[in-house]
Amino acid sequence: MKASEFIGMSVLDKGAHEVGKVAEISLKLKTCMVDKIFISTGGALNKKYFAISGDELSGIGDFVQLKLDKEGVTQKVHLDKLKDFMPQGFHFKDFVGKTVLTQNGLEIGKISDMLIDPKGCLIHNVIINTGNTFNKKNLVISDENINAIGDYVILNLTKEEVEDMID
Repeated sequence: MKASEFIGMSVLDKGAHEVGKVAEISLKLKTCMVDKIFISTGGALNKKYFAISGDELSGIGDFVQLKLDKEGVTQKVHLDKLKDFMPQGFHFKDFVGKTVLTQNGLEIGKISDMLIDPKGCLIHNVIINTGNTFNKKNLVISDENINAIGDYVILNLTKEEVEDMID
């Protein structure tokens, strides 16, 4: 499942009551893991957020189902801002748009999305947009091909290896 599709899904508690929507996910980039899933509750003027971990998920289909009942959701810490849970740079939205470089320092594109398994808390692949506006292609890179993540993403691949993957 694409992370961009997971964000925005409706979340149900154990009793099949809607408790909110998936607002964001935080990432452990070095281990390619989804750390926390943030759920937003309330309306535009009184929006609150709470975090859950993968072991609190019951299932994911058209909806995200939690193992928590209404009481369990109420007992979660609810904060006004996502940044109160985790500093910037660790959320999915901070990762999208990062420039991707080959091991030789050549730019190949920008991160556009991720393929994740939210229930298993795994990031399987990173999707990179390559090429210009009229010749855009998506390149799917596994976590094993990523060497470093900081201000940029550096791959363990040469330009030739990347071009072979695109063709």
